[in-house]
Amino acid sequence: MAIIVQKYGGTSLQTTERIRQAANRIIGEREKGNQMVVVVSAMGDSTNHLEQLSREVSSCTNGREKDLLLSTGEQVSCALMALALQEKGQAAIAMTGEQAGIEVEYLHGNAKVTAIHTKCMKKELQKGKVVIVAGFQGVAANGELCTLGRGGSDTTAAALAAALKADRCDICTDVDGVYTADPRVILNAAIYSYMDYDSLLTMAEMGAGVIHPRAVAHAKEYQVPLVIRSSFSEHEGTWISKDTSISSVAGVTYQKNLCHVRLFGRRMKKEKILRRMKDSGVIGTKDVHAHLDELLAVVKKDDLDQTISMLDSYKDQLGVQTIQTEIQKAAIHLIFVNEEEKRKQTALMNEKKFMPLEDVHSIDSHPAVWSVSVQEEYGSDMARRVYDVFMTENHHKFPLAY
Repeated sequence: MAIIVQKYGGTSLQTTERIRQAANRIIGEREKGNQMVVVVSAMGDSTNHLEQLSREVSSCTNGREKDLLLSTGEQVSCALMALALQEKGQAAIAMTGEQAGIEVEYLHGNAKVTAIHTKCMKKELQKGKVVIVAGFQGVAANGELCTLGRGGSDTTAAALAAALKADRCDICTDVDGVYTADPRVILNAAIYSYMDYDSLLTMAEMGAGVIHPRAVAHAKEYQVPLVIRSSFSEHEGTWISKDTSISSVAGVTYQKNLCHVRLFGRRMKKEKILRRMKDSGVIGTKDVHAHLDELLAVVKKDDLDQTISMLDSYKDQLGVQTIQTEIQKAAIHLIFVNEEEKRKQTALMNEKKFMPLEDVHSIDSHPAVWSVSVQEEYGSDMARRVYDVFMTENHHKFPLAY
């Protein structure tokens, strides 16, 4: 019997009706003769609600108690899904991350999976049960519960699929698959039939919210067959494999809620700054060549306070004299399949001169990605302009499903 791992995101489980709909899809796969392991996220925006509750009672950001609190969202979904399946006559068992044998490093809020002990899951699968696993969580060697960070249920699914040597891992979400751009911003974006791991990984790192980058990296490392598909339609989705060729350009991604952090100092230790910035979740950095004593970084709004706090703590060590911030920024990323293709297209980008705005900053976000930062109010228009110039005319070259 084939083993299929399916992950259902928060939107797919937003209501009890949607949980029942997902249960029907799971039963459909079970009726094909497949053994099913299902990873669930918290319902809808319940994680945000739990975070808000924690802020209302305390300004303390103790990682241990926060992990204990946030992990309950996935456990609620896990139990409800098992009950929904049982109600429909399908034997099922709900498991926390610990019960499923998910071992993680001891790091609250952003732990990595270190091992999966599959004995318990395999035992239940042999009994004909669907195994429902609470995503986003695991247990450290010292017995502490730790979470995997936002999007961690994707990583849970990929890790389980690798450990179980699953025949397929489905990431079931609210879109039909991987698009050449966010269809909510760029209406003529097209969906891929298939894509390679590396292109999807870069798109995920650059803000394509369809899957977490760690999940893609894990699937690539263990060659897990991966499918991104909708929870609400019968579309085939996007199949992710190793050697798929998708022309020279993979897509355009758009990120908002960003900030500029400008660092000034005549003796800044830029390499050390960049390393610390990377650890703080910075999207991209750029040396401002007009001023040798200036460094520009683009930071997610949610990471701004943490980044500024870190820089303030190490200002003297890093040679930083002054820090300035600018809010309401956006970033547009044109993603190539590799560094060579990026170099080939650089001259063409300069020739087409499609950036009429003055306040456009080039940022070094990735070796295979051309990126710019603009004021947020111009971001979606800039994304559409980049897409029209570099993607629309090349649609026929892609493995697309229109």
